[in-house]
Amino acid sequence: MRKVLLLSFIVIAVSNLHAVDLHEILAKDGKVSIVGFVGVNRYDGDLDPDYDPTWILKSPNVDMSIEYNIHPILSFGLNMGALMFNQEDINETFHAGNVYTSTFLSLDLLGLMAGEKNKRWALWGKGGVGISGLIWPRYTSTRPVPPIDPAVIGVASPPAFFIFPVGLSLEFSITRKICIGLNGSYFYTNTDHMETVYRHNYNDLWQNASISLRYKFINPGQIHMRDEVKGKEPEDPYMPIINQLQQNINQLTIRVDGIDGKLNDLDDRMLAMEGIFADGPDTDKDGVPDARDLEPNTPQGTPVDFWGRSILIPKEEEMISVYFDFDSSELDKIAQITVIKVAEKMRKDPTLLLEVRGYTDSPGSNPYNDKLSQLRANRVKLELMKVYGIDQTRITANGKGKLPDPASKTLMNRRCDFFFSK
Repeated sequence: MRKVLLLSFIVIAVSNLHAVDLHEILAKDGKVSIVGFVGVNRYDGDLDPDYDPTWILKSPNVDMSIEYNIHPILSFGLNMGALMFNQEDINETFHAGNVYTSTFLSLDLLGLMAGEKNKRWALWGKGGVGISGLIWPRYTSTRPVPPIDPAVIGVASPPAFFIFPVGLSLEFSITRKICIGLNGSYFYTNTDHMETVYRHNYNDLWQNASISLRYKFINPGQIHMRDEVKGKEPEDPYMPIINQLQQNINQLTIRVDGIDGKLNDLDDRMLAMEGIFADGPDTDKDGVPDARDLEPNTPQGTPVDFWGRSILIPKEEEMISVYFDFDSSELDKIAQITVIKVAEKMRKDPTLLLEVRGYTDSPGSNPYNDKLSQLRANRVKLELMKVYGIDQTRITANGKGKLPDPASKTLMNRRCDFFFSK
């Protein structure tokens, strides 16, 4: 028993593996589909049916087709099927099995007339040629039969004969992979004795009505060719990515153009800066080149700033400073009183400008003291701005580092001085 179960498991596993491989092969191009049919038939030969529907219902058929689309509205395929005939009229009865196979071409008439594929519906017309054969034919007759004349009547059933099927299929897509359909077909033959009787009347044929279920072999994210718009190539799955990359490139181009403009502006500004810092004529002999001198006629001996503007030197009694503890940039109560006086002076004269210069004593490295002196100047500026509302554009904070003379560790060296100008 265990051997049987093990063998069954191996057979099922191998079958599943082959099924997966087959599906991948069929779904590779998105052009293959398979469809199954179930329906009933009406024999149309030398019988004279009374259109009793029961004999049609007693003549079932099943068949299957596999199709390959060479275009969204055109495919070719192979059909295989089998049916039962159980039909009669007043004088005759005909019973037989029938197997057949055919090749065919199929055309989407709805897509052809509309100019493009409908999203859900399709009306396919098809025609083909194939071979059929009867199995177990049995014919009985109650009509008077004259002496058998081989030229008039015979009882030999053809072993095989040609068929020429034509039909229409109305299909509706439930999903991207599944369609259901209603189908009607005519099967023409090249023989007059399917029911084993040959009367020189006309070639026999039969009609078929059926329902169908189609499965389209596609991979995830793929669109089957049967669903493509007529005249268009199947959409490239990488096109959305390519379009997004193109948009990114366009945006990058715009940004690069903007950077080019900024670089050009920067070149102009650098040229201007070179002119500012370059040496050149100094008409008023104040030590500031005319290129950046905002007061080109300063009286000789007048202290000026970087831009050649006069610096107001306060009287000795007006010189004020704030002092700091060792290695600190915080303001004590005495320093805050001094800042209040500076703020009042700035408020009384809105045109007054202020430079706060910070210093340190001698201990410590130069880089450390440069940073500490700047912190002290920034702290005073912040107090004037935040507490007393002095506009920041009127205040300049400069850290000067160590006071070289006298070089000592004293409170007098740990300070900020105030320089006013207009």
